[in-house]
Amino acid sequence: MVNIDDETNFVNNQIDFWDCECTENPLFMYNVDGEFRETLTAFWRNYNSFPLKVVHNFVREIDDLDSDDKVYKLRIDTVNTIDELVKMLDEIGWKLTEENFFITNSSKEIVFKTTEIDILKGKVFAQKPIFELDTRETLTEVILHGYSFLIGTNDTKLSTKEMVKDISLR
Repeated sequence: MVNIDDETNFVNNQIDFWDCECTENPLFMYNVDGEFRETLTAFWRNYNSFPLKVVHNFVREIDDLDSDDKVYKLRIDTVNTIDELVKMLDEIGWKLTEENFFITNSSKEIVFKTTEIDILKGKVFAQKPIFELDTRETLTEVILHGYSFLIGTNDTKLSTKEMVKDISLR
């Protein structure tokens, strides 16, 4: 089951990204709850706006979680088809549970800023992506262990939650 909430379901009628920023607030924002990986993949398959930039950390294996450099620094990969996105998620899709996974069709450069964060073993420096969305561009941020994602968009094809639901369930 897919549940989509817009700003009216949140305090102060506002949804905020958790671990990224946009240079300007997107025109429309939604919180999508669904099936792990399936709903996210269905959204991008049906939205069909390639190429996509996937921003994620350098962790490839579970043992990499011990390396702050691999966990808190980010990389950008480009995928040109839904098959490439599915293949990437087959290989590293478990990282969706790390909640540091972003997908966008933005044509603008993605900038990183470094912030200091507190973790159990002390303070570390982490990268935070800053996105710029143009007209008809969209950003998704995976949250809640991969079962949900936030959508920020300037695309009028996604101006209502019914339109988002239609694309996600098509």
